[in-house]
Amino acid sequence: MMFTSSHQAAEPIRAVLTNAQRILLLSHINPDGDAIGSLLGTMHVLRALGKETVALASSAPIDYCAALPGFTELHVYRSGDPLPDCDLIWMVDVAHLSRAGAIYDEHAATLQSRPLVIVDHHATNDGGGTVSLIQANDSSCAEVLFDLFTVLEWPLSPDAATCLFLGMMTDTQSFQTPTVTPETLRRAAALLEAGADKELVVNAVFFSIPPATLRLTGMAMANLQQEDGIFWTVVTQEMLRVTQADEAATDDTV
Repeated sequence: MMFTSSHQAAEPIRAVLTNAQRILLLSHINPDGDAIGSLLGTMHVLRALGKETVALASSAPIDYCAALPGFTELHVYRSGDPLPDCDLIWMVDVAHLSRAGAIYDEHAATLQSRPLVIVDHHATNDGGGTVSLIQANDSSCAEVLFDLFTVLEWPLSPDAATCLFLGMMTDTQSFQTPTVTPETLRRAAALLEAGADKELVVNAVFFSIPPATLRLTGMAMANLQQEDGIFWTVVTQEMLRVTQADEAATDDTV
């Protein structure tokens, strides 16, 4: 079942969650702030409901996410790893199951055999879950989740609010993108009222960039090209080696 509003999806999601105790949380490969903020925010909310949850990143997350509450409990998938035992899978910020990367490539049968909740904001999402909530007019997956949790009247702790606030802020480039609406800002304000730690998020995203990432960004900008009004650059494996940056650092050069 695919729904385009939290009010429609709330009760079907509540129903599918009723019989689930062990929940596996997944997102897309090369996870950004919205992916990790949404993963960890959902983890905090579901644990407050008494659910056992495992948050599993498809690959290494961007550096600033390490400041988020619960980050030390985030697992990173390695090729060949078994999937944690679960009786429900909850995917966030994923337009298609294949965006889970090696997790999908190596465990597609498992992903397709479990009840699946998908929460996303991409218009290209095909709604392949048991219950899918796709709010394509929202700025971020974190915004969709906040709306869903509000409709469900599920408690939102300061830790959960902090994770969702980071997701919303980073996916909108600090509330600059065209997807930001008055409702987006009201929801961001509600997250702050719920205890989101704005100082932690701002410091992590803007003032805690690792030296290796700064070196990589400098090299990438030095190679900046302009063609037909489009600026582009290239990051090579050699640049990663020289700067000692990992692939997740490339997100900071965009």
